[in-house]
Amino acid sequence: MTAVVRAVLFDLDDTLFDHRICAQTALSELHAAHPEFQAAAFPDFERLHAGFLEELHKRVMTGELPLEYARQERFRRLFAAFGAAPDEEAVVRAAETYRDGYRRIRRPIAGAAALLAELKARSRVGIVSNNLLEEQQDKLRHCRLDTFIDVLVVSEEAGVSKPDPRIFEIALERLQCRAAEAVMIGDSWTADIIGAVAAGIRPIWFNPLRQAQPDRAGDAAVAELHALEPIPRVLQVIFADGFFG
Repeated sequence: MTAVVRAVLFDLDDTLFDHRICAQTALSELHAAHPEFQAAAFPDFERLHAGFLEELHKRVMTGELPLEYARQERFRRLFAAFGAAPDEEAVVRAAETYRDGYRRIRRPIAGAAALLAELKARSRVGIVSNNLLEEQQDKLRHCRLDTFIDVLVVSEEAGVSKPDPRIFEIALERLQCRAAEAVMIGDSWTADIIGAVAAGIRPIWFNPLRQAQPDRAGDAAVAELHALEPIPRVLQVIFADGFFG
């Protein structure tokens, strides 16, 4: 018999907050503004940027690089990948253009606020995120999701990152909840699904692109959500341990 769900944990970026559309919009504007970048089709340019972002983000999370330096280094590497060597002012300008575009388009995933409001009436709600505390607090405030969140645990202040089960254990401790009484919803198979299973938490994969599950995560099949609405169907998955396609 499934335990009563007393806490629902979420990833933030691309689960409640629409990082993908923010990044795509900002990057498309930058791609259009620089002829050197147009040597590559936008999808290839986007993949290149994502690779640099992922690598440098990990180094920011470990404290190896300052955030602002990493932002500029990302675009310095992008220019270099296309054989360009702009001066530092142009690199800073490109980083600022991207950042301004990203912040301008910030928005939650469709249905996020309504779902959190429903969950708040039934359980405690937490976020477990591999990011910086101020960055994630700002996103939640801007999207008006902060009032629904009981606990925000980020890798910067926790000193450990998903999929390490310790970051989930910190969230559970703050929520005063056992692992068997929680679910974890996130878009990253490695960080969110594998991490939740390692912590003894039932995982739900947020999979709007409907990708194939990479591998098994524990003994049972992993439930999926392809959207955060309609809310009754989402609640059924969360509270009844169901699966819908």
